[in-house]
Amino acid sequence: MAIPRAELCERFRRIPMTAVCDAIYRGGREERVLPSYLRPLFPTQRIVGIARTVLGVPIAEHLPWDEGVGRIQSYLRMFDGIQPDDVLVSVNRDSPVGHFGELTGNAAQVHGCVGVILDGNLRDTDGLRDIGLQVFYRDMSPLNAIGRWEMAATQVPVTIGDVEIHPGDVIHADFDGILVIPAGEAEQVLADSETVMAGEDLVREDMRRGLSPAEGLEKHGYI
Repeated sequence: MAIPRAELCERFRRIPMTAVCDAIYRGGREERVLPSYLRPLFPTQRIVGIARTVLGVPIAEHLPWDEGVGRIQSYLRMFDGIQPDDVLVSVNRDSPVGHFGELTGNAAQVHGCVGVILDGNLRDTDGLRDIGLQVFYRDMSPLNAIGRWEMAATQVPVTIGDVEIHPGDVIHADFDGILVIPAGEAEQVLADSETVMAGEDLVREDMRRGLSPAEGLEKHGYI
């Protein structure tokens, strides 16, 4: 029986990202880790959720404000479809404007978004810190996007670095990095990760009693 998404995300949130990576590696799968240039607004905050993707593009010929407002409407309406435990994954190339900020952050959060992966430029960081919404971002820009940027598509596969992210994939992100778990593998990876974490708990207890790392690995199979 499929695990409900809320339960799946909550159980993953209890597991350090490194333990999830170890479980994937031990299972013979590829660890899909995003580039380390994406840095967290809150270094100590972990996010786990379901990918909701956005692909943004620059507007080649900048538009006057009123025309730009019309062009950005599809992006603004996208926020109405956000569901609890979503992670917004927004990919934006060759665009100097800010692609996510406090006002859109409030809209995302009120619909249940737990965080943002922004391969693009962040703005309004004071407001985002005030509401506690975690964003992993590439760069900063104070520039308004209206008339200079628009959403080309949503809920389509997007690529960051050499990792393709599909809508519905699980995003597991903390200070150590950002991991993408394909939707079809998520339940098995969760079970394997919980096994790894339980094993590492035993190793940790033995390390604190003076057992050597080599002895811990031989005894428990983890290090």
